[in-house]
Amino acid sequence: MSLNEHLTVRERTYQAVLQMILSGELAPGAAIDERALINRLDVSRTPIREAIGVLAKEGLVEIEPYRGFRVRRFTLKEVSDLYELRRALESFAIRLAVEHISNAHIAKLQTILNAGVDALEAGQMQAYGAHDQDFHELIAELSGNIALIDTLGRLSRQIQICRMIANKSPEFPKRAAIERDEILDALMARDADRAAKLMDAHILDVQQTLLQQLSGNLNVANDGAPRKSAPRKKQRD
Repeated sequence: MSLNEHLTVRERTYQAVLQMILSGELAPGAAIDERALINRLDVSRTPIREAIGVLAKEGLVEIEPYRGFRVRRFTLKEVSDLYELRRALESFAIRLAVEHISNAHIAKLQTILNAGVDALEAGQMQAYGAHDQDFHELIAELSGNIALIDTLGRLSRQIQICRMIANKSPEFPKRAAIERDEILDALMARDADRAAKLMDAHILDVQQTLLQQLSGNLNVANDGAPRKSAPRKKQRD
């Protein structure tokens, strides 16, 4: 096998296992069955071990000596810490993005949001979550700061598991879609202060919703929060 072929198999294996974790198929705390993965993905043990090693470095898998591997189960404190960091970094990223954003970028972001609303209305929550991630990733890319982009990328993989849990809330996905509309409005106006403020509020909403769900207080999430009607989907040009 050539080096390129080996890298292709390794990357394919990594992506497959990563998707199992992010989709919830391999739930937090679940043991990872190497033999089952080998049979399912039709690969040898080596790329499976390499994929698990990378995922462990990214904070998604825990290695238990003499016992095997397990999908990481985040504590409430860890989740809170991740979102505090995300709030700071994404607020900074969107300020930088305002300096570089073009009308073409605005149109692309709008297309992503429209696709997210379509997925939400169809009840396709995994697709909705993917469009949500695309929206945040594009804003990070527009910051032009490579170190920031890389850091947010690693952070995103850890919190994506948490994001899937938050999207199970009956009201949160609709509210979050509206919040992203407001963020895009601020970007269109090239208003860095407002964009950063809205991004911070949006991620804080995710953080609070998620922590309340994880702690079992599902009925507390919207107490005292202003009610918003429904996400809007703008006409595509």
